[in-house]
Parts: sequence; structure tokens; C-alpha cells
Amino acid sequence: MPKGGIRMGKFSRLFQGRVVRIFLILGAGLVVASMLLLAGAWLLYRYAPVSAAGPDTPNAVWAAHKWVGENHSEEVYDEYAELLARHRVTDVYFHAGPLTGEGLIPPEKYPNARALIAAMRQRTPMIRLHAWVGQVERRGGGPLDISDTGTRTNIVQAVGDLIELGFDGIHYNIEPIYSGDPDLLALLDATAPVTRARGKLLSMATDELSPVPGAEYVARLLVRQAGLWRAPYFREVAARTDQVAVMMYDTAMPFDWLYGTIVAWETWRLRDIVGPDTTLFMGVPTYEDEHFGFHPAAENMTSGLRGIGLGLSFGDRPAGPNFGAAVYAGWTTDEAEWTVWRRDWLGERE
Repeated sequence: MPKGGIRMGKFSRLFQGRVVRIFLILGAGLVVASMLLLAGAWLLYRYAPVSAAGPDTPNAVWAAHKWVGENHSEEVYDEYAELLARHRVTDVYFHAGPLTGEGLIPPEKYPNARALIAAMRQRTPMIRLHAWVGQVERRGGGPLDISDTGTRTNIVQAVGDLIELGFDGIHYNIEPIYSGDPDLLALLDATAPVTRARGKLLSMATDELSPVPGAEYVARLLVRQAGLWRAPYFREVAARTDQVAVMMYDTAMPFDWLYGTIVAWETWRLRDIVGPDTTLFMGVPTYEDEHFGFHPAAENMTSGLRGIGLGLSFGDRPAGPNFGAAVYAGWTTDEAEWTVWRRDWLGERE
């Protein structure tokens, strides 16, 4: 073999060895950095000071369909009104759907809506009563296609009928909505004149904020309904609504401290993104349907509220009249969880 070939072979082996060493060093550095980051998140969650609700903080809860679908006794209304007042709930999203594939809600779906509104007005006149309207979008395997102009027109007609019954607002929960989706913006633009002309509120249940550009595409490979939103799209939705309620759950986080740290980051970031003209609710879960994307030991009332409190403490901005927490869901929240709510969020000591 020519000497030049020998020298080239040695050079190639040296080059390959250096490349391998560089990648090993980079890999080790990434491992160390990740461990330090996780350790910092654990320490932050466990030991950092947290903030809580203020006297003017709004709070919301998603309520079951039974309230508009079934008759209830005076005693049941009394108990429910007392529960809401005791926990300083200001907004209730009563499930009034679901929408049909054509974007309508037959009136027989909500035969008790008028009686519910009258009963709650009598007992808790300061609590805002919203009609929660939702459905799974076609891209997520559902029957609804909001890209269709006729469907959007039907939805606006359906929510107009609910407003005429006396609800204080319309709360949309249509999933999945991918970041940048113009059809949701078109629906909000069509609905806003209907709500505002009657002095009513328009709100939207939203996905979480995407932690890094492109994360939503990766998440969607694993979960068809994943819809992480980028900051500009959040601003677009917030500009068209009076309230946004972030569905801050189903994150697949396996540990409470990891979930709580993510909630803290989302809270801190979203307060600036949404802005002061729209009320921001951060959702906290109380359901226990464990699956791939949700672990109730990690995502719960305690970790959710602690994460919100941490997020509030980052910017040294207390919760005020345009920021609060929202419980998902009212029908899965037991007395032990309400006790956590009173202690960790309302600051009560029993």
C-alpha cells in the first residue's frame, strides 16, 4: 500500500476518534445539564414560596350536563349555591351541548336550562352562568367541521338561542384546535357580535402554550388531539374573547413536581401573553381517569394549585381581577379536594 494511503487511513481513524469523543462529551454535557435542570425544578416545586388568590380573584368551575338536562329540587339548588359561594366561584361553565356534526344543539338537550338560571339567580346573583358548548373536531375523529361556513353559522345560531335563555356567556370547548387555525378565529369573530350586543361574555377553553417552537408537531405524532399553541395564536384568541380557560392537564407528566413546574412556567408566560384585557383562568384537574397522557398522582388539585402559585410568584404580580383558577371538573371534586382548594388557593386555615 502506498505511504499516502497509510497516512490517509491514520488520519481517517484519528478524525473518527475525535468525532466520537466530541459526541461523547456533548452527550455527557446534555445528561448533566438535564439532571441539573430537573434537580432545579424539584427544588423549586418543593421549597419556593408561592402566591395565592386575592380578595378580587375570579374562579371558575366546569359543571356537568345534568344541571341543564334534569330537574332538581330546591334543596339541591341550595346546596350547590352554598358550595359555589363557599369556594368563591365567580364563573360556572354549565355543559349545554354537545354540538351536532352540523353545529346545532337541539333544545331537548337542555330542558332545565331556564329553571337552572332562575334558581341560581335567586341564590347567587353575582355568579356568572355560562353555557359550555363543545364537540370534537373532525381532525380529532369527531363529527364537527368548523372549516365549513354553514357549520359555523349554525353554531352561532345555537349559542344565540342559549343566550336568549338568560346565560351570562358562551364558553367554547372545541378540540382539537391546532395553533394558527383560522377557522376558530372566524367562529369567534362571528360569535362576538352576538354576545357583546347583549352584554354577555365570550370565553374559550384553550390548549397549553407550546414550550418550544415545533413541540406541537412532535406531540401530535403521539396524540392525535394534541394542540399546543404558540404565543401569537394565544394572543389572537385572547383578543377575540373575554376569558380564556387553559386546560392545564393531560400533560403526561409522571411526577407532581414536574407537572407543577410546567404549570408554573405556563402561568408566568401566559399572564403576559394573554394581557390585562382578557381574564385568564388556569385549569386544575380533579378527575382520576388514568391513561397514557394523564397520571392523577402527578396532576391533581395540590400540584396544580402549587404550580399556579409558583407562577404568580415569579413575576411578583399577585392574582387580581383578571386572573384565577378553574376546576375541572365540578362533578369529580370531592370534599378532600375542596379542602385543598380552600387551604392552598383561598388561604383559609380550618
